[in-house]
Amino acid sequence: MSGLMISLKPNEKFLVNGALLANGPKRGQICIEGNDVNVLRLSDVIHPDTVRTPVTRLYHALQTILSGDMMEATAKIDIADRYEALAYVFENSQGGDKLALSRRAWEGGRHYSALCHLKPLIALETALFAAMKANQSREDQPVAMRA
Repeated sequence: MSGLMISLKPNEKFLVNGALLANGPKRGQICIEGNDVNVLRLSDVIHPDTVRTPVTRLYHALQTILSGDMMEATAKIDIADRYEALAYVFENSQGGDKLALSRRAWEGGRHYSALCHLKPLIALETALFAAMKANQSREDQPVAMRA
């Protein structure tokens, strides 16, 4: 069976080509066939107010295509630029492979898969920023206080 297979939790909501659908009271599975169908689980949506970092900006751009709020042609150059910039950040790191998988999925028109590969990078990016902040705080301390 080809297409996107989604396992749904009871009462889980999701968008298909911008239309809001909900699963019934029991777990379910659906197969979305066709390359021109956009699917987005509401549990995968990030709120625009939380978009503050390079990875979340890319994630949100992909999300807006899946939700039907933006046409891919409109965002194509912006998304490509964001992937390119992040490639330098995650080069030779554990996030580099996930980013490459996400980019290949996006380039192949598999936007939901691109989003799924990108999602773990949000936590990785948060950890990188926290480590940078901690390192900077340590460098700001007087030499006598560093241990």
